[in-house]
Amino acid sequence: MPMLDLTPFQFAFAFFALFLGGLVKGTVGMGMKIVVLGLLATIIELPVAIAIIILPAVTTNIWQVFGGPPLRETLRRTWSLFVMVCIGVWFGTEILAASNPAHLAATLGVLLVVYAVFALSAPRIPSPGRHETWMSPVIGGLTGIFGGMTGSDVIPGVPYMQSLGLSRDMMIQAMGILFLLGSSMIAISFAYRGFLTPEIGVASALGSLPTLGGYYFGAKIRQRIPEALFRRILLVALLLLGTYIVTTNIA
Repeated sequence: MPMLDLTPFQFAFAFFALFLGGLVKGTVGMGMKIVVLGLLATIIELPVAIAIIILPAVTTNIWQVFGGPPLRETLRRTWSLFVMVCIGVWFGTEILAASNPAHLAATLGVLLVVYAVFALSAPRIPSPGRHETWMSPVIGGLTGIFGGMTGSDVIPGVPYMQSLGLSRDMMIQAMGILFLLGSSMIAISFAYRGFLTPEIGVASALGSLPTLGGYYFGAKIRQRIPEALFRRILLVALLLLGTYIVTTNIA
């Protein structure tokens, strides 16, 4: 069972990480979880970091889900992916419970590097076409497993959804659904496995405050600087952070 026993420096660093994660999400619309998890994984065990980020992730994604187009339009294309995300998360947290935290952190680092390299190279992903029927649940299951193991539910779900040709509003909503469902299922699974203690639950609730504050300022920043420039800086930082996490956890 992960325990929350942070030094004053770790509390301050966690506050900064949550604020920065909210800032990133407010500016580019995503990236909050991977930023916060990547930073927290450098000072605390990954299961604790995942538990702390649950409520901040939920609160910042609710509006993204319900402030877009009608849900039924997005779910018509993506429902099987989301169902399997929920199932995959359950199995992913089972792997997390039985794994060495250092190995989990290294896996998170690899995912950060993969995501950063993918996003920086911006490859054109072909549409799954007639294979969408079986690919959606498979991709959803893999995304859920990685999400349950590391807290990061971006790979391979987000790149796959980008290949579906969804409208911009539907894509933003679909990402919100993915992150909201992933975080909610992690909360349920962690509570069942005894990871989500009252102490960590309080810390997670308090963590929503700097995250929402960062989200507010991020929305302001979005109006003042080129989003593409900010996003590129973020991806390079994630690439370096992921590399650092991998090297420090496999030594």
